[in-house]
Amino acid sequence: MRNRPLCSVCLIVFVLLCVSILAGGEKFVEELRPSPLECNVQKDETIQFTGQVYQKEIKDNYQVLYLKNVKVTYQKQSLNESRVIVYDEGKEKTSIGNKVKGSGKVSFYEPSRNPGNFDQKLYYQKQHIHASVWAKSVQVVSETTEHLKDRLYGFRRRWNMLLCEVLGEKDGSTFSAILLGEKSGMDREVKELYQVNGIAHILAISGLHLSLIGVGIYQLLRRVTGSYPIGGIFGILFLLSYILMIGFTVSAVRALVMFLFRVGADMAGRHYDSPTALSVAAVIVLFWRPLSLYDGGFWLSFGAVLAILTVVPVVQGDVDVQETNNGNRLCGSLARSVWQRTFQGLTASIGINLVIFPILLYYFFEFPLYSFVLNLLVIPLVSALIFLGMAGSLSALWFPFISNVLFLICRGILRMYEGSCNIALRLPGARLIIGRPEVWKIMVYYVLLLSGVILLRTALSKEKRKRYFAAFLWIMGLVILTTRFGEEGKLTTVVLDVGQGDGIFMKGPEGGTYLVDGGSSDIKNVGQYRLESFLKSQGVGVLDYIMVSHGDSDHMNGIEELIERNEVGVKIRTLVLPVQEVWDEALAGLAKKAKKCGIRVTEMKPGQSIKEGKMTLTCIQPGNVGKRSEGAKTGNTASMVLAVRFGEFDMLLTGDVEGEGEEQLTKRLEESYQNCTWEVLKAAHHGSKNSSTEEFLQQIQPAYAFISAGQENRYGHPHQETIERFRNVGSKIYSTQEKGALIVEVEDGKTLEIEKY
Repeated sequence: MRNRPLCSVCLIVFVLLCVSILAGGEKFVEELRPSPLECNVQKDETIQFTGQVYQKEIKDNYQVLYLKNVKVTYQKQSLNESRVIVYDEGKEKTSIGNKVKGSGKVSFYEPSRNPGNFDQKLYYQKQHIHASVWAKSVQVVSETTEHLKDRLYGFRRRWNMLLCEVLGEKDGSTFSAILLGEKSGMDREVKELYQVNGIAHILAISGLHLSLIGVGIYQLLRRVTGSYPIGGIFGILFLLSYILMIGFTVSAVRALVMFLFRVGADMAGRHYDSPTALSVAAVIVLFWRPLSLYDGGFWLSFGAVLAILTVVPVVQGDVDVQETNNGNRLCGSLARSVWQRTFQGLTASIGINLVIFPILLYYFFEFPLYSFVLNLLVIPLVSALIFLGMAGSLSALWFPFISNVLFLICRGILRMYEGSCNIALRLPGARLIIGRPEVWKIMVYYVLLLSGVILLRTALSKEKRKRYFAAFLWIMGLVILTTRFGEEGKLTTVVLDVGQGDGIFMKGPEGGTYLVDGGSSDIKNVGQYRLESFLKSQGVGVLDYIMVSHGDSDHMNGIEELIERNEVGVKIRTLVLPVQEVWDEALAGLAKKAKKCGIRVTEMKPGQSIKEGKMTLTCIQPGNVGKRSEGAKTGNTASMVLAVRFGEFDMLLTGDVEGEGEEQLTKRLEESYQNCTWEVLKAAHHGSKNSSTEEFLQQIQPAYAFISAGQENRYGHPHQETIERFRNVGSKIYSTQEKGALIVEVEDGKTLEIEKY
């Protein structure tokens, strides 16, 4: 670092910024502090607002206006808000830079309610946005326009429409994501196919895109003009305009800063120093958006470039393209050259993934095993896609035939991408769901990775011992990072916050995985965004058993989603339903769908158990032990009730049982479980007054009562009468609507620990 003083200074500043952001919190970072709106206004209150449009999006039924310098009026109070998002169903005609006023109901962003779930609040805090408004009215009060931004916005929309018109909705929206960063209209299945195979980076305007575009335009202009300064100035202006059009992101700012350093070095006749450019870019990004430190995109963008500068050269070692002038060996030389370039690409991919592997696990919980090979195909063709897309778009104005030919090639490349992804997804071990590693594991991994890099940098060609030891260190790092310690011999139960519904996950003492119910009446796509993301964060790629208590949608619509997403989400081995006599149409339909997806379906009768080590999970009802239930009812009354026993710990899971079903349950518990001490009861029917009767609670007297209910739900659950009944028997009450996910850990069947997410 002696010859890189600026790099050294930036690294010191970067470390100080990281410490300040992580340790200082809201004292150091303004975005983390509650905004005036959050402090003074309640959710769903009506406010009046005035602000300047700095960004906008047009949807099918509404438009989204991003406002800055917002003034809010509420009950004679005047509040200043940095930024607010306004949803306008009236689609008032606006331009970037216009000042607008309006009124509407305010809402605030929620933090994640379960481990692994998307943190909506933090996502918008990074952008200094704390609130949104569904507008009743929007009116332009000043037509002052930021002409450059507005014209670039209009140009982007027209370009997007052209791509969709020429290529069709599916391919056009995919191509629009690649060229314009416009992913909102993209086909969900294609988007997810790219994500699970590890090539979703081509759908974001990443540093790779901007480097290809910026450097390509710069080199073209430099050769045409024969001047470094002219080529550099026009290259910078072009790239800056492109970024203004697509929007400033972390990767865009990083790429722009590094491009400025490269062009500036050429123009000044100086040597371009990548580490210095990278360190300056990191400091600029953190000053611009401090909370980028919590953003996976920040670490992936900078981590990939850092890997190219440090780890990739070490991994590649002496792999060079050998050239030969021997004409008689032209074919052999060509084959060798292709092989060596392929090998270099593969080793480069390995080097990059060694650095970003912990980042991928921390933010996405899984690793696509065949992404190494897929990216050998994908990345070289990205430059062709960008060039052909731009040339095709330009020629569409004057030479439609040429444009159609170019876009036909683009469509072929996209088909190749999709076909390759589908093949890779069907290969064994395509997706390694490992879960979110603890921070200490990540730190140990990077220490071992750095130690191996230093060893290989200092090793001579004949020092095989150092090479073997470096490889050993890296393997040890991978083992530590991917191994989940301390879970054996422990029963973990998580009552998930699924809004107004039920979802209970259990991990047995020998690693068995169970999901009891999974649905919601007020959370959309609860299976994908609440259940699946949680399961992946815990390293659960396969559920051994999913158990459904009854057929109400708030207990099973998320499970239906998991079944539909069996190939790209979490795999399911067995679906367990109550006795068939109590099935309604919903349960019968769920069973049919599961069988169609290759999932084993079985019914669980009273007295039947699943055993795993010291843990036993027993079905108590519905149905009669050893007899067929005649005229059995369906719905809440016929909910499947499960008893979980692990050593001295007992837990009762009751679904929505009430009425006759709860009366029958009370009698059965009195007959067969009279000596049982119940530590935990999952309260039936979300704490409804029609369940958890006094007679039932007097029979079991649970130490802890867990209630799964949605925040501000329209049913008023849990009802006050039920809460009083729990208090009368001495139960301590925990509710998901107040605490988010509720986590119970029982070690060796004795030690009980309850955590609130």
